[in-house]
Amino acid sequence: MLRSLLLSLLLIVAGSAALAAQVTPPDTLPPDTVPRENRAPRNAFIKALLVPGWGHYSIGAEKRGIFFTVTQGASWFMLVKTLRKLGDAQDRDDELTGVATDSLEAVMAADTVRARELADPLLFEEALLTYPGLSDARGLVGAREQQRQDWIAYTVALTLAAGIDAYVAAHLRDFPGEITAVPERDGGVTLRYSLPIGPPGRTP
Repeated sequence: MLRSLLLSLLLIVAGSAALAAQVTPPDTLPPDTVPRENRAPRNAFIKALLVPGWGHYSIGAEKRGIFFTVTQGASWFMLVKTLRKLGDAQDRDDELTGVATDSLEAVMAADTVRARELADPLLFEEALLTYPGLSDARGLVGAREQQRQDWIAYTVALTLAAGIDAYVAAHLRDFPGEITAVPERDGGVTLRYSLPIGPPGRTP
């Protein structure tokens, strides 16, 4: 899952970089003049990685900043919540494992035949899982660990997506064209692009 998310982000980065290169107005400086580096896109990218929405707010894209603040904030909230639940599950697992181990060691001390059988680590582990509730506790720990991996993947993907979006938005904020999304009756969306023609201040 994480590999597919990262691959999708790499494709977005490549496409965004190409788009930004196409729409960036050419420099009009004399040939012997070194143009100044536009640091706004890079700064927006870094800020978006550090704090949800910061990169977009810094370039005036408030609506997009609110979107990423909400989505990233929700992702971080779920990740922290999952980590807390994982810790509780691990504590329960450790508690039951300790009780089950003490119980088996008492059996081994009273029965030498059973002690020789349980000397095998695999048999000892199987005997532990027969203790009431321990098997369920182990299963819950495994489920929480999978949830933790999923939320880490989602959080990383959203953070990278926010940085990329802020980077591209910083490149396109001074571009005169406008892209709008128009919903269709069949549930689809049509992207429309408009570009003003003629000298500034005049209506064609």
